[in-house]
Amino acid sequence: FCFLPGGSLDFSVSNFKLTGEKAGARRQAGFLVRKVDGASYSSANVADMAGDGCLLKKTQPSDTVVLMKSSNQTFERVIDEKGAGLYSILYSNCEEGSAASFDMKLHLSNNGEFLSAGDLPLPTCYAVLGVVFTVAFLVWVRVMHVERPSVHKIHVLMAALCFVKAACLIFESVRYSSIKKTGDGYGWSTAYYTLTFIKGLMLFSVILLIGTGWSFVKPFLTRRDKTVVLCVLPLQVIVNVAMIVVEEAPPGTQGWMTWRDVLHFFDVICCCAILFPIVWSIRHLREAAEADGKAMRTLEKLKLFREFYIMVVCYIYFTRIVVYLVRATSPCRLAWIAKCTSELASLLFYVLA
Repeated sequence: FCFLPGGSLDFSVSNFKLTGEKAGARRQAGFLVRKVDGASYSSANVADMAGDGCLLKKTQPSDTVVLMKSSNQTFERVIDEKGAGLYSILYSNCEEGSAASFDMKLHLSNNGEFLSAGDLPLPTCYAVLGVVFTVAFLVWVRVMHVERPSVHKIHVLMAALCFVKAACLIFESVRYSSIKKTGDGYGWSTAYYTLTFIKGLMLFSVILLIGTGWSFVKPFLTRRDKTVVLCVLPLQVIVNVAMIVVEEAPPGTQGWMTWRDVLHFFDVICCCAILFPIVWSIRHLREAAEADGKAMRTLEKLKLFREFYIMVVCYIYFTRIVVYLVRATSPCRLAWIAKCTSELASLLFYVLA
């Protein structure tokens, strides 16, 4: 959680029980409050922070250690000007062979607002982009109405995708606003993740169908096209569901970093796989153009597919790699830049493609 000056970090632990501890031994279990240097995305690697050995014995000058000397313990801190930044709360049990159980209530806020400093601009950012995508959807519907004779089925799917994207951004804005005011997203989180799942599936479907030339070059899918669709879409469904589960889990959960990186890798693999149908369509149109040099329409389609291929490659590279690097290196107060930039890239891709 990234704090601004005046933010508050409070937690209370109750019903703390340590089983298997040695009789008469000094209890070595508790919590470590540490200010972390660096970005919010990379600093979640609790394993790297802990390293080998007991974390409570490797404290830094700025750390605060809260030892569990009793079954109930509380901690309160108001962040001052020098203390503003990213904080992690780590639990460590240094007694081998023992296990702990406890209830914990955590209260993190920035001057009464329950969003991390890097997420505070997001409700406005998502609301504005949601309106822009809604306008883009209405404009696209208007264009389809005017150009009705030349409208294909894929154009209708593109309109539906734009509508779902707009709804997704609006729900995300409302969800962040709810968290900002109350600390809980309530049912808005469920609606947002449902729409995000649908949007991700539709985006890959539309790119795959455009890449195969369906409804534009040919009214059917070849066996090779169907194989790619049946491989990529189920994998993308699994990745999307798993990403939702990982996103909802605390960063300190065992294996959180590993699963996050593995899912990111498979997401990139899916993105690369959808390029194959586009390459096949370009090759097919090139061969057709070479067979009939006067086929101007074929050459025009070939040019369109080449441009679409370049746009998809740029979109994948920017949203899956560049944004990832920006997110991993930006200060915690600027974490919103990566998310908003990713959405702006999506808007540009939707409009140009």
